[in-house]
Amino acid sequence: MAKASSSAEPLDELSCQFLICPLCFEQFVSPKVLPCQHTFCLACLKSYVDSRGLDHTIPCPMCKEIVIVPGNDVSNFKNNFWIVSLLHFVEDSKTVKGQTKLSVFETPSTFDTQALTSQTLCGACNEQSILVSFCEPCTLWLCTICTKAHGRLPATASHSLRSSEEVDAQCKAIVVVGEKAIGELQQANIEREEYLLAHICQLPEDTGLLKKRIESAAEEAYKVIKEKAKSLQQKIEQFHRDQNEELSKKLAVVDDRKKELSHLQELLEKVKLCNDGFQNQNAIKMVERFLVSSSLQDFSSHGDNTVNLTFDAFGNNLTELKNLDMGQLCVVSEKIQKSQYLHDRPLGVHKIASLVEREYITALAINKFADKFVVTSNQNVLVFKPHSRIPKAFLSPLAERSINKPWGIAYCEDERCIYVTEAGRHEGDGAVLAYTYDGSFLSVIASGLTLPRGIALHKGYIFVCDQIDRCVYIFNTRGKVIRVLKKTPDGKYLFNGPMFISVGKNNEIAVSDSCTSVKIFDKECCLKFTYTSNIAGSQFWDVHVLQNGTVIVCDWKHGVHKISPDFSSNGLISIESNLLREPSALAGLENGNSVYIATCGGEIFSVI
Repeated sequence: MAKASSSAEPLDELSCQFLICPLCFEQFVSPKVLPCQHTFCLACLKSYVDSRGLDHTIPCPMCKEIVIVPGNDVSNFKNNFWIVSLLHFVEDSKTVKGQTKLSVFETPSTFDTQALTSQTLCGACNEQSILVSFCEPCTLWLCTICTKAHGRLPATASHSLRSSEEVDAQCKAIVVVGEKAIGELQQANIEREEYLLAHICQLPEDTGLLKKRIESAAEEAYKVIKEKAKSLQQKIEQFHRDQNEELSKKLAVVDDRKKELSHLQELLEKVKLCNDGFQNQNAIKMVERFLVSSSLQDFSSHGDNTVNLTFDAFGNNLTELKNLDMGQLCVVSEKIQKSQYLHDRPLGVHKIASLVEREYITALAINKFADKFVVTSNQNVLVFKPHSRIPKAFLSPLAERSINKPWGIAYCEDERCIYVTEAGRHEGDGAVLAYTYDGSFLSVIASGLTLPRGIALHKGYIFVCDQIDRCVYIFNTRGKVIRVLKKTPDGKYLFNGPMFISVGKNNEIAVSDSCTSVKIFDKECCLKFTYTSNIAGSQFWDVHVLQNGTVIVCDWKHGVHKISPDFSSNGLISIESNLLREPSALAGLENGNSVYIATCGGEIFSVI
């Protein structure tokens, strides 16, 4: 047993490390390798290209390197024969393992075999005799004498009698169906057993890796954060115990069902060998009762949702560690469920426009008529109208001040101007700039910022996230600092790296923090709620507060999340189509009727 287990772990590790497609997170099927050496399933590449409407070139889903599609058909990419060889090796190894596993888990039956002992008593005369016929309406086995009498009595003369040979033949005909059904259940049960065993075996390794990451993050400032690391480790240990106990209980159920299924298979084998219709009928009835009360879903692993822990360490300065959290533990699920609705139904997505350059969009702004869009790509500020593919430069040729590394933009309808945050060429060169609608420079609202990112306007105030300074500045339109959201009254930082911000109609403030969480503040700037995703790998970018107080969030990896006003209904939003990929920026009309989403592929969609 120990040897089989130890040989299975390298195969599982090999599959997880090298044989999983980064797009579908399933084992490779027809693996194709790009010139940048990243490998994907052929079907995944086709879906990736079809959703983007690309022509002859695609950005690699992993590294974003522009790749020429041979013959404009992704099937022309080279096969990754190394991956194919590994797939065959793992499959052959698992086949050998499955053949040896049967002898390891063979167990004696726990069923009461006395139930099949031949009770050769006639159903009519109750005398022990050879039973030669079966009456279906009466459900009785009859001896030779009672068979004749049964056919002569007026009350039973019309009953159909079947000989023992006929019943035996019928039972043998049912064996094929029973064997197939039992085989499917047995296979599903074995797969679920392997699934649960694999996760139980993986738990110590996963939690061990988490401990090592925690120790590595705590090494430089161990004296300061020793207690925090210890608390996190205790939570991991508790998670390990809870998960191990839960999976072990499920495994015990699987083992019991395996014994039942093995015994039923033995009964079917006996039916094939035995010519006694009575015994065979009892055996078949026992199998039929079990099949009626069971379903393939009860034995499969599709209903199991195994969760794991993830740990995200924050890059902290040693002098500020006392006021910072070391990281966060999040229980994440392997299965992505899009069960949340924004308006009691899946969102409808409609493409508005796309950039020819296909640069990723970091910020999006629209005018009140939704007939003019302004976007930033961390390189340029561009303007285009719906359904256009060739945007225009935003800056006027006569603009007195250019923009270096723009991050955020915001429309101000009242003052007919646009505010832009720029990072500048060096750290500390960040600024907030004001321009007219036609791209003419107006003024510098603020300067000397470390790394300004998202920007929002609300009731004459300008809200700006500074990612490196870990704060949110609140200015008036003349550039005076009204307030800085940075620390709690006890000196702890509110943010680890604020990126994007939105302010709602009722003064609620939503801030995406370090791509891992969204923090909601009330009108007094007091923290009310922190939202984190239970989906592994979520990366939060832009946020937007709707008229009713609902917050929607761009998850670059998985789609769009919602946070309800009362924080009771949160999660990934269900979307009707699969067009929306890698969302990065949000904007909405002041009347709240429409929401617009931009993506890392340079596309803009309206959602309703």
